[in-house]
Amino acid sequence: MKTEMKVLLYLKKNEQDMNGLCPLMGKITIKGKENSVAQFGCKIKVNPNIWNATSQRCTGKSNIAITTNKEIESLLLLLRSRFNELDDYNEVVSALDVKNALQGIAAAQTTLLKLFEEHNEEFALRIGVNRTANTYYEYLNTYRILAEFINFKYKVSDVPIKSLDISFVESFDLWMRVEKKYMPNTFSGHIIRLKKIVRMAIYKGIITIHPFADFKPQKGDKKQLYLTEDELSRFMNATFDTPNRNFTRDMFLFSVFTGFCYCDICNLTESNIKKDSNGNLWIETTRQKTGTPENVLLLDVAVQLIEKYRGTASNGKLFPMLLNTSINPHLKIMAKQCGINRRLTFHMARHTFASQICLSGGVPIETVSKAMGHKNISTTQRYAKVTNEKIDRDVTALRNNITGKYSLEGINEPPSTILKDMSNRKSRPSRKLQNIGG
Repeated sequence: MKTEMKVLLYLKKNEQDMNGLCPLMGKITIKGKENSVAQFGCKIKVNPNIWNATSQRCTGKSNIAITTNKEIESLLLLLRSRFNELDDYNEVVSALDVKNALQGIAAAQTTLLKLFEEHNEEFALRIGVNRTANTYYEYLNTYRILAEFINFKYKVSDVPIKSLDISFVESFDLWMRVEKKYMPNTFSGHIIRLKKIVRMAIYKGIITIHPFADFKPQKGDKKQLYLTEDELSRFMNATFDTPNRNFTRDMFLFSVFTGFCYCDICNLTESNIKKDSNGNLWIETTRQKTGTPENVLLLDVAVQLIEKYRGTASNGKLFPMLLNTSINPHLKIMAKQCGINRRLTFHMARHTFASQICLSGGVPIETVSKAMGHKNISTTQRYAKVTNEKIDRDVTALRNNITGKYSLEGINEPPSTILKDMSNRKSRPSRKLQNIGG
């Protein structure tokens, strides 16, 4: 059942002050799984003579009426914003929750690390449902780094949520750069996770505004994460010195030609392979990370790899996957042997699928997004980059398409003729000047 909120505004006329103004009150009513009501003071004084109970606004065009109505609009907008935040985060929202979120009422001394710890405990329960263990460990690491910073900077074990301000996150950012010597992508990740905990404090009504919502950490230089056509060719044709590295090559290439990430390849079974009416083989599965469908047509290379390892894995799995902690060290050594002069990770195969296989092959980005199981096309845009090979092919095709279609008049006229004509025009007296002189 959809949760709905209504707000009724009314005057408390029995508490009229010396100036004849009455305090404005509000009544929040929420209808949903659990109906609830809560009353609150708006901290706005209103002249009862210009109050319209039906419209819940002041009547007239006086400065007082206009100013009061603006205050009411701002209050209702803030109230709606707090309700939406709570509704996004919680399954059930009560009127008291919205009131507390509006007024910043919560536990008297809720601290940052205590709230962070609560978040991590809840996160741990959702691992395997809609959260991953790797992300959980990232939050644990941020918690540890944050506790170390608080002890270093403030000489205490924790700080109240309400004490946070922009200087806190600026100091945290500087400490990670100078003291810990972290790279930009590392400390920006810690700050992103810290911001989520602060948003959680807002949803719980502990604070009313985000103390450093506008703070943006410096991002590292964007690196090319896909293999070029030449690099991919060298990697495909290489033979390595151990069976595990040859297997790693094959799994990397399976990801290159399907777009599946490491954890989804680990989950693939024979039952995920489907055949359409034309005899084409597809893999139909659901992404472990997001739960979205991921349906991919199997290209020849992927089919060959499935046949190569058919029956070698237990429990009906397609492949006897190695641990991710051993795959990436193998790839680091393999990249050097192939003359690829940058760090190679398994996830770069997914980037190569989006950029080199699909986008450079003429597949629209909307189709790439569906094939990769992305919820938003903006996510796909981080993967699918226009390669130099695609630019070269597209410009060559453009040249072939427009050859003979356009012509430029006077293109064969010698430049000396044009320049001479321009010179003669400059030397002629203006007609207007001749008329004035006449």
